[in-house]
Amino acid sequence: MEREASNSQKSIRSIADILAFMTHDSLTPYKKKGTSAPLKNVVRFRDAEKNKPYKSGVVFVSSSKEDLTQGKGFIVTSYETLEEKYRGLSHWTPNTFRGGTYYDFKNRIIKGHERENLKQINVIGMDIDSKDVDLYGLYIGCEELGLPRPNLLLSTPRGYQVFYVLSTPFYIHKKQDYKSLRIAERLSSNIRKALKQYAPVDANCVPFGFYRMPTEENVLDFFPTPADTRNLISWSVTYEKKNMFRVIYSTRNQTEDMTRSDWYQALIRSERIDSGYHGSSRNNALMTLALANYQSGRCVEEAYDELDQFNSNLTRPLSKQEFERTLKSAYSGKYKGVKRSYVESLLELWTDGQARFIGREGWYKFKKPREERSRSHYDERESDILEYLKKHTTEVNPFLKGSLSMLAETFGMALSTLKEVLKQSKRIVKQTKGRGRNAVTRISAKSVLFKHLITLKQITIPRAQLVFPNVLPKEDTSIIESEEAYRTSLPFFIKGSPPRARSS
Repeated sequence: MEREASNSQKSIRSIADILAFMTHDSLTPYKKKGTSAPLKNVVRFRDAEKNKPYKSGVVFVSSSKEDLTQGKGFIVTSYETLEEKYRGLSHWTPNTFRGGTYYDFKNRIIKGHERENLKQINVIGMDIDSKDVDLYGLYIGCEELGLPRPNLLLSTPRGYQVFYVLSTPFYIHKKQDYKSLRIAERLSSNIRKALKQYAPVDANCVPFGFYRMPTEENVLDFFPTPADTRNLISWSVTYEKKNMFRVIYSTRNQTEDMTRSDWYQALIRSERIDSGYHGSSRNNALMTLALANYQSGRCVEEAYDELDQFNSNLTRPLSKQEFERTLKSAYSGKYKGVKRSYVESLLELWTDGQARFIGREGWYKFKKPREERSRSHYDERESDILEYLKKHTTEVNPFLKGSLSMLAETFGMALSTLKEVLKQSKRIVKQTKGRGRNAVTRISAKSVLFKHLITLKQITIPRAQLVFPNVLPKEDTSIIESEEAYRTSLPFFIKGSPPRARSS
């Protein structure tokens, strides 16, 4: 990254504005031939373009998924063309390329959308190949992870696509050995890995390839403040440090001796492991081997003797102080097992690549089965309520309505338990109107209510106005107030009352 992009908060009211926002005005405004713009505007732009320190780029587009799979598409150089054609396009590359051509001009077989030809990376995009997704949970996940709110949420035939628009693009240069590209790929990978715990994000998709073209029909949410690029890079570095030896839960009573595995033996025989390789350095190798000893139940003295020999055999061994600090950390009980991806990275870099990590990674202490405990945990009670709401509420009528005592009976739990669960829950929203016997409580799963608000937004807000400011409010009450505001603004929309809880 070497120059700051202009990020003035201009009013974004159309798909054309969104396309320009996503691509950081990296295309020309007018067609080279056949433009309908006033001549004076075109002349003024071309005069200004002569003094620009950099050239405009291109994006690749395709008319259908079938065309894209056959390599067919078009090369677009101007926003004028995009604005004219986007309704008839299915896919595009929101990240800008330096240029493009055709392998076969007659059949429109496009050429040039390779990663090495990228001019700048404007967005971090993700595929979610399922409609069965808790979208609200995904947004909440961003907050929990310290990530910003996504800028664009698109509906696709099989799922969704989520985008971060960067405040400053990554500008790609061959002279810098594509350093910015590698940083951007690493950032994209870390974001997708982190969000995978909240939604079925495709962690293996091409990060800077083709995505769905935004249209009035598929834009579900748009947020006009770009994600701060520097903050995202800082988040990525912190994420890697925190997750380098994160436990991945596996099966009960795992007794496999990992020190006898092929990967362990291949790694411990390696003498070339050096420093300076993030995630695959001498310290990481020692930590991984020590964790394997700890996970296999070997005493620290036995591990010390073997790993001290391993360290001594290294071309550049660790100091005794650093060696003992790392071994102590591995046996501290803070880390419960090795992480497969780091083992594989070490094997790929420092061995002949013949050994493979076989089996599952990590272990943990199981809770007792629910039926063996006298009282269920509150999170399990919360799950019971969410499961009931999933079956008995919809995106059209997202609330369950009744007195608290009736709701408690419906869920099969004590009234005091229900009150405590609703107090602690971050996934259920509650509103009570009235007092005493006349009080009526409405509850909804935030995931269902989130989809409800998106549905209302699509129907109530004019097609030109795509900004949805209340999609992720800070207060639960504002969620309900937003829902009420939409309803009162459109009395002809949803008729009927929310379903009532029934006493058996």
